[in-house]
Amino acid sequence: MEIPNLFNEAVKQERSGDVESAKKSYKAILEADPNYHLAYQNLGVISAREGNHSDAVYYFTKAFQLNENIKNCYNLAVSLYRKGELEKSVNFLKQTLTYEKKFISAHLLLAQIYQKLGNDEKTEIYLNNVIKIESNHKSALGGLAMFYYERSRYPESLKMIERYLVLYPGNTQLRVIQSEILAKQGNFKASANLLVDMVKTDTGFTNFNETLSSAWKEEDEIVKESLERIQTKAKKKLKEFQTKLELSKENPEEFSPPEPQDALDLSLLYLFNGNPEKAMQYLVFAQKIKENTGES
Repeated sequence: MEIPNLFNEAVKQERSGDVESAKKSYKAILEADPNYHLAYQNLGVISAREGNHSDAVYYFTKAFQLNENIKNCYNLAVSLYRKGELEKSVNFLKQTLTYEKKFISAHLLLAQIYQKLGNDEKTEIYLNNVIKIESNHKSALGGLAMFYYERSRYPESLKMIERYLVLYPGNTQLRVIQSEILAKQGNFKASANLLVDMVKTDTGFTNFNETLSSAWKEEDEIVKESLERIQTKAKKKLKEFQTKLELSKENPEEFSPPEPQDALDLSLLYLFNGNPEKAMQYLVFAQKIKENTGES
């Protein structure tokens, strides 16, 4: 059988779900013609799909060496990223952008990598690049919202969240962050109203932990990782506070009520742990303290 015909047969096997036969066919093609880059490319795709990123890197590297195009370059970059070779991935992503400057997936993955590497400046640059290319890009808007929030850049975060929710309404996690930012800015009434609305209308609100993983896709990694970090900290802080509360029952004279900022933090902790009633209590508590002390 001619190699193009054998390749077409391998593709049919792969599409029909007979992946093992397809792999054998692709490898048979490469034995006959070691320079048949499409066979390497498809073996790379199969390996990546199976989670075998070392093999995927090998096959995509061979494919790229034989045919330097945007597809092979980007596939190699993604497999290197999944394998944990971040710096190498960055190099191939930047090379991908020399083929197509507005390739959104490359910009987005670069932002994700730079966040992992702790490079805030470049994370923000590549997220904003995506917005410049596609102003309503869901993952980039969410990513910037959480990027700004974690760095206490609340006005910028709120702006991105509001923009996101107008375009993509109903996201529980971002509405929680929106409520918290409003409270931090002293807008307790708007924050409380938002909380009340969420409790009444969002049936999944109290299942916050369960909805976190299902609400975001792979390209939303920046948002998801930010929320997971906040949630982990929330659980730890809440446990510390509850321990302190338990100890206060034994020694009530040693217990002091939380400061306004601590009360706000506790409000967020309870929100992230699916307890909106407790969250509301601490939000109201923080508001009353600020009113009594004359804080703005």
